[in-house]
Amino acid sequence: MATVHQPYAHCTDAQFADGTMSAVPPSSTASRDLPIKIWRNVFRYVRAHSQNQAAQMPLLCRALRAEAESVLYHQPQLTSLRAALVFADTVSAAPHLARWVRIISFSRWPDHEAPMYANRSCAETNANDRPPDRQLCKLVGLGLKNVMGLTTILVRDHRAMRTIAAVLDGTNIRVLYITGDHLQLDEPTVAFLKTQQRLKELRLYHRDGQDFDSLGLRRVRILSCSYSFLSGLGAGHLLTQLNVTSVTSEYDIAGIIRVVGPRLVSLRLEQSVWKQRGRLYPTNGHDWDRCPMLRFLQVRHCLPHANVMCYLSDDTQDAWNVPPALQTLVWSPAWTRARTHHLYPDERKRAEIRRFAEAVLRASATLRTVIYEWGEEAFYKCFLLRSGEFREIPTISAEADDETWSYVR
Repeated sequence: MATVHQPYAHCTDAQFADGTMSAVPPSSTASRDLPIKIWRNVFRYVRAHSQNQAAQMPLLCRALRAEAESVLYHQPQLTSLRAALVFADTVSAAPHLARWVRIISFSRWPDHEAPMYANRSCAETNANDRPPDRQLCKLVGLGLKNVMGLTTILVRDHRAMRTIAAVLDGTNIRVLYITGDHLQLDEPTVAFLKTQQRLKELRLYHRDGQDFDSLGLRRVRILSCSYSFLSGLGAGHLLTQLNVTSVTSEYDIAGIIRVVGPRLVSLRLEQSVWKQRGRLYPTNGHDWDRCPMLRFLQVRHCLPHANVMCYLSDDTQDAWNVPPALQTLVWSPAWTRARTHHLYPDERKRAEIRRFAEAVLRASATLRTVIYEWGEEAFYKCFLLRSGEFREIPTISAEADDETWSYVR
């Protein structure tokens, strides 16, 4: 490969078509009035908000070059085949840059798709099924041989998985985490996953006739999948964080608690509520004592029933039935998204949720926060002051987003 020592400029294709950048000699002096921690935060901010500007950061100053490179190369985003080839060329020619790489973000490569056809459906099918150019993918893989600290593959589009498998095929790269989009288990993806026996984190789509145990990934601790993938899960699992994307009944939840409950520290449930009636308080009817280590619980009820009367059935509130170590409870009840104002005014709904939140906070010795979703975008955080006074404040959706469950340790 050609020798390239400039930052890999993952900006626009025009900027890194030949793997180089405009050479601006770094200054021999820089302002060191600011602590290095401040500079690091500045570099991270630039990296997060402008890839074009981030590629210029190592040219700022010799004294800060290593710090800027560590931020720039921590998570390269390979958004095209051209970008992947330039990046691989760069880290191959400059191994000292490869040491900073911890995460590689893969998108579907638009410059390596099937040609468009007049028949749109035919084109889409062809683009999805067309295998990647294995020779070019192998070239990228060879360039990544120096990336020894890589721990994570971030999948921006599940259609990129075939390319990822082709790039890493035949390399010694074994990652710990595959995050981002959920993976569809086609044959190339299954074959690739079976080579990654060190995996600790994974996200999977449902596919009939397959289950998680068949992959042989015994070290996975963080898993997102539908309930059907958990069928037949053996006792030797190490799952501590679980996101179940499709739960169809209370019996499913009981099965999850029975099989994986004792080890879990975080659990998120997407529960369909077509047939259930009432408010469906997350503390009711489940044997949460089987989850002695659970610190984070999120229950989101999906598919609000067309017949809103099903939500008006009286439910008792079992405020004492919470996991014994629970610290955060997040609840997104379907009946707050159903339009029931003529039968069940919003102010009554809010008052009922507040009563529930206050009751479980006072009943639990460990629970610190109850977050509930109101409507579709608003979230509220409930907690007790040291004086014992109950408080409720608006909060950002990030405290209850789809990834919070995976951050709990």
